[in-house]
Amino acid sequence: MTTLATRSRIDIQFLGQVHVHAESGSIMINDKKAILLMFVLAVRGATSRQQMASLLWPGTDGEHSQGSLRLRIHKINRLCPGLIQSHLNSIFLSPAVGHDIAFLTAEEEIPLPVALEAHRNNLIGSLDFPENPQLNAVLNHYKNQLISKSTSLLYRHARAAATSRSLDQAVYFLNRILLLSPHNETACRNLMRVHVLNGCRASAIEAYEAFRHNMRENLGIEPDAKTKRLHLDILSAQEDPEYQTRISEALDSMIL
Repeated sequence: MTTLATRSRIDIQFLGQVHVHAESGSIMINDKKAILLMFVLAVRGATSRQQMASLLWPGTDGEHSQGSLRLRIHKINRLCPGLIQSHLNSIFLSPAVGHDIAFLTAEEEIPLPVALEAHRNNLIGSLDFPENPQLNAVLNHYKNQLISKSTSLLYRHARAAATSRSLDQAVYFLNRILLLSPHNETACRNLMRVHVLNGCRASAIEAYEAFRHNMRENLGIEPDAKTKRLHLDILSAQEDPEYQTRISEALDSMIL
């Protein structure tokens, strides 16, 4: 079997529209099951043929699902020879294949550009499979990993910006967190505080109103007591210098 081991590195792009980038050019992958096959191998590593077939074609008899799996592997390897390899009953991506989602399964930091775009829900082109609960559970697990790692990184950047009083930058990162986690009360409160310190009291009030509207519309609840109290404090504080100090101290101890 032709392998990639002696060829140039092949990279699979799973964020956004799925592509395979090779020395010969870039190939767009549109077959949903082929995308999922490569994705599962990327995040789980070597997988038995039986496990993969039952995951991708649940409720289908073994002979049919194994045949469908062989067909997908053949199609992928026809586009990029040796991309999917096998040993005994296991299949796996060639060691020469790289991809852009290693951070989902390894102890490595998510790249900042990825975190900044994570709110677009662009993992494997936003595919989902409501008719396949087991497969959807796998995808949702990694989507949640993407959100969690992105939120953590963005919050560290927001905290660093707020501590150095680069307040416009802090606003930018906190707004990105709220795009990822629209009901994150801590991010909302810190966004309100940053606006106040930045001399934009009206923006702080607007941020609260937008957050409250989102909570009511999507969850049917009000913001929690801490967020409400901060809103009332901002409404009543006006130019109180002691209040500005308290806001500043709260930002210096920002935690999720």
